[in-house]
Amino acid sequence: MRINNPFKLISQPKILLYCFIVGSLIWFFNELNNRSNASMFYPINFNYDNKDELIEVISPPNSIEISINGTGWNLLRNLLKLNITEVEYNINKPSQTKFILSNSLLPYIAQSLENVNLNFVVTDSIFLNIEKKINKELKVLIDTSKISIADNFQRVSDFVLSHDKIYVEGPQSIINSLPNTYLINTRETSNLSSDFNEDFTVEIIHQNLSINPEKINLSFNIEEFVQEEIILKVDFYEENFSLDTSVLVLYKIKKGLEISPNDSLYVTLRKEEDYLIPEINGPDVIQVLNISPNSFILDK
Repeated sequence: MRINNPFKLISQPKILLYCFIVGSLIWFFNELNNRSNASMFYPINFNYDNKDELIEVISPPNSIEISINGTGWNLLRNLLKLNITEVEYNINKPSQTKFILSNSLLPYIAQSLENVNLNFVVTDSIFLNIEKKINKELKVLIDTSKISIADNFQRVSDFVLSHDKIYVEGPQSIINSLPNTYLINTRETSNLSSDFNEDFTVEIIHQNLSINPEKINLSFNIEEFVQEEIILKVDFYEENFSLDTSVLVLYKIKKGLEISPNDSLYVTLRKEEDYLIPEINGPDVIQVLNISPNSFILDK
């Protein structure tokens, strides 16, 4: 008589796997028919009027944790959020409401649940901060202390900003705490020898604020200058005193620009106590750097 080995089935892994799967399915479907408890994050939508006039500093959550009781099939459907109804809760005075007690949500949640029972709300009180939305105008200032111009070069125009004001909008408490100006800090720039033209991004002052414009352009013109010298005759006569001499004038002018005969320089003398002070008169295109001598004793 032939005796079968009782461990022969164990050597057949496919049969063992099939048995395990069938057994697991039987257990799983059996459990789904039993009632039990489960915790889940259930979707909720907080509504309030005049949303365009308000802004959320602390936003209400979009889900809350609850404990529910029901059969396994219904619990599974809720846990997978299949065909469930979102809770709708209306905030009557949003700008005055700073928190919502979880107990006040119970009837709204229970009304939204289907085929399961609500045990309790796990989430504690809900805190929120919804404020009136206002706007403010800030004057734009610029710090150019980090910009240095190369020798023999000079700024020949005003600082030109594409916008001299920015407008911010956001929660009333934050807007009211802002200064009336916005400072732009330029980057470190050395030995500048050409026209300056650069965009600066307006930094976000606070995450709840919107800013317009988001960029501001700064520009100004640079020109190269050369130094020249000229000797000018000085004449002065007054009673018994006379002066017949000359002064050496050091001045600078834009490179490539020349003084025409019609733009000649001349000296006038200004009395100041016992001195005569020479002053140079001429076209605006020159900048007087030094006069030597810079005074004469008025010898009476």
